[in-house]
Amino acid sequence: MRLLISGYYGFANLGDEAILAGLSRELTRRGHQVTVLSADPAGTAAHHGVAAAHRTRGLIGALLRADAVVSGGGGLLQDATSARSLTYYLAVLRTARLLGRRVAVYGQSLGPLSAAGRERVARALRGVPAFWRDERSRDLARELGLDDRLTADAALLLAPEEPAGPDPDGPVLLVPRAGHPAYNLALARLARSLAAADVPVAAVALHAGHDDAEVEGLRRAAPSLQAWRARTPEELIAALPRASFVVSARLHGCVLAAAAGVGFAALAYDPKVAGFAALLGAPAYAAPVDDAELLVAVLERPALDLAGRSAQVRLAREGVGALLETLGA
Repeated sequence: MRLLISGYYGFANLGDEAILAGLSRELTRRGHQVTVLSADPAGTAAHHGVAAAHRTRGLIGALLRADAVVSGGGGLLQDATSARSLTYYLAVLRTARLLGRRVAVYGQSLGPLSAAGRERVARALRGVPAFWRDERSRDLARELGLDDRLTADAALLLAPEEPAGPDPDGPVLLVPRAGHPAYNLALARLARSLAAADVPVAAVALHAGHDDAEVEGLRRAAPSLQAWRARTPEELIAALPRASFVVSARLHGCVLAAAAGVGFAALAYDPKVAGFAALLGAPAYAAPVDDAELLVAVLERPALDLAGRSAQVRLAREGVGALLETLGA
């Protein structure tokens, strides 16, 4: 089957690229042809080894060549950051349906949505097969009268069968997120406290060009901090076992830590982050962050729930099978 994947791809966000890597590889492994709508088609094709089309200029041609369209994964269906973004992703689905293509929503979170956004999503997705990556989204889907099947984050499809786990002597790896100053300041205070206690600290930007200034701010707070760089999600998963623990203000800092078998603490800027942490038995902190409580947790470095990790990886794999069955593949 010729499958077209729509999402936030080609923007150098390692979290979204990890979702695409996991999903496209699994679909390709099962014998399907994958094309991706991307802001950077050449880069997407080179990195992921699939066909790619520009997400706006190449949209109609890509839809005409596809048998089915998969919207996902990630946090696409929300209007908290931009109503324009929601308009785009719903328009892809509407256009695909008008052209007679089968469609499904896969591996997404749902919300936050304004009242107007809820109406738009409910109208656009009525009758569309939908697989949500967390229970909160599933509950909202039920509330809106939408399909409410459950899967897990597709980035977990990159998880090695036998995770290496953390290096107990490695640094605590901090993952900031631009646009969330309360959490970035909490990370800076944590970096300062860890450095004062002679605990090695590192930081990495998951969204190149967006989070770089936050990493530099952490280095100013703790001059001994190591700045890690990863160009691809695969590079980051390979590097994570060099860390002793991860503290992340980005969802996929947590997801990729889990994929690598490394314990983490989540700074929960969104309920989906706290929800994922709960699945893995990891601590989560909402603003205002209790610095003392966070520091104690990091010094204790609670181990990852490996049984919970295995369950989530299995759910992600089963979800792809259910998606393909739904699409008639």
